Amino acid sequence: MLNQVCEPYKELEEGAQTFEEQLELFFSQDFETKTNKPKQDENLGQVFTSAILAKFMVGLLRDALKSNSSILDPCIGPNTFFSAMTEDFAYCHLKGIEIDLNLITEEINRFYERPNRNLIKGSFFDLPVSEKFDLVIQNPPYVRQELLSDGANSKDRIRYNESSLLSTIPSKSNLYIYFLLKSILHLKEDGVMVAVIYDSWLYSSFGKFLKESLLKLGRLESIYHFKKSAFENVEIGATVIKFIKDKSHKKSISYYPLTDLNDLKAYNGLNTNCLKLKQQELLTYSFNNNSIINFKSSLFKELKTIVSQPIQRGTSAVVNSHFIFSKNELPELKPIVKDVSQIKTYTVNQENAYILAVNGSISNETRQYLESVKNEILKTPAKKFIAVKRDIQTKRDWYKINLKATGNFIFNYYLRKNIDFIYNPNKFLASDNFYILNIKDNELANFSILNSSFTRLNTLGKSRSQGNGLRKIQLYEFKEVKIIDFNKLSEHSIKKLELLGTELMYVSRYENEQKQIIEQIDLVLIDAYNEKTSSSLTIDDLNNEIKEYLN
Repeated sequence: MLNQVCEPYKELEEGAQTFEEQLELFFSQDFETKTNKPKQDENLGQVFTSAILAKFMVGLLRDALKSNSSILDPCIGPNTFFSAMTEDFAYCHLKGIEIDLNLITEEINRFYERPNRNLIKGSFFDLPVSEKFDLVIQNPPYVRQELLSDGANSKDRIRYNESSLLSTIPSKSNLYIYFLLKSILHLKEDGVMVAVIYDSWLYSSFGKFLKESLLKLGRLESIYHFKKSAFENVEIGATVIKFIKDKSHKKSISYYPLTDLNDLKAYNGLNTNCLKLKQQELLTYSFNNNSIINFKSSLFKELKTIVSQPIQRGTSAVVNSHFIFSKNELPELKPIVKDVSQIKTYTVNQENAYILAVNGSISNETRQYLESVKNEILKTPAKKFIAVKRDIQTKRDWYKINLKATGNFIFNYYLRKNIDFIYNPNKFLASDNFYILNIKDNELANFSILNSSFTRLNTLGKSRSQGNGLRKIQLYEFKEVKIIDFNKLSEHSIKKLELLGTELMYVSRYENEQKQIIEQIDLVLIDAYNEKTSSSLTIDDLNNEIKEYLN
């Protein structure tokens, strides 16, 4: 996992050039841009900023403002940002750029005739990267890659065929990616950029490239995620980001999940929804948790509140390859549930592996085995099994393990399409690839609720993508998964859930029969949810939202 975290900090290409130097070379080429009045039907990706959003974004610059700060807006549109600046910005040096001459009104021309203001009627990509600014504020154009074939914003005009980055910037990159990267090059050290962009970068393949680039070039201070929209009359998610050209990654990112512009009216209360992310978490955090379900409803409880003992990972072996067995070969082996793929139904019927768990006296056979394993471990490369090697050198009982308490439910925390809470009524010992839960109250009703689409959705929302369709949920996130509180359900609903839980116990986890039972569970819970929240949720709504995660 450490390698995965460090990976984004590698240079994209081998050689002496840093990533920033490669970008500077890329954007220093002679682009064939033209200043003109674009065709009437030409797609320039212009969605203009509202006054309330502009005021909010200008406010994000204020803590970095100096009396004579130089500020760039690389695509002024109707000059919304500079027009929203208050007296605090009166002595700043303002430079605005606009390629669409249709937008340059007499009023805008007069604005830039004042001292310390400069308007460039042309392409931002013609601005030399040697020109630096203290602050950048922008709403870059949103043009999908397939529409960048010709016109004022064509890729031929913003890319150079011999650039070293030609094969590095993903071909599906939206135009706003180019604007952001070039804008960062124009920042002075410790300079600040505030930008509003569509939220596709949080989920897409080219977004991964942007995230890695932002971490190489500086750090994100904050992300304001308007999941419905940040623009008037445009129903698409958007983000306002505040970037600082400071390569210290000690400070966290403040992530604010919002709905739309109405949330800005309660700006002073935004901190109540703030989530702190480490800079590296930008690459792995799942931002796709805009659920149609109101999990804040009192109908839901956190998983950690319904268990009779703390949720924990299962029992860990010293070294899996030497301490986990498929057959009972040594006297000190204990049966354990290890391989989730071998659990065919929703109930654990038997253990599927053995773990070497020495406790007390050791047989001669096991002692000889441990001696041979010790020698094998010590012969491995220096960076392998470091902690185990230290224990071998300092502890006589280096091979002892801590057997964790068992529970009546287990959950494999690596998720694909089977996101199953598996019933473990015999409380078999489980390995550390499972989370262990013990629920005393109404096991069967809770068994149904745990495997409902409601619980699956909240689990998916708190999990993080590992790539290639694999997701993972950390223990602290798992403890906070919201499930429906069976105490808030009618006796009739609880009886139905108990019967459905009994049916679910022995059906295959991999065949259609389980889908039919879970759908019946969902229908019971949908009725309760709609009654409690005055909603009109349907089974299709649940299924479609789950598909967004799993497809």
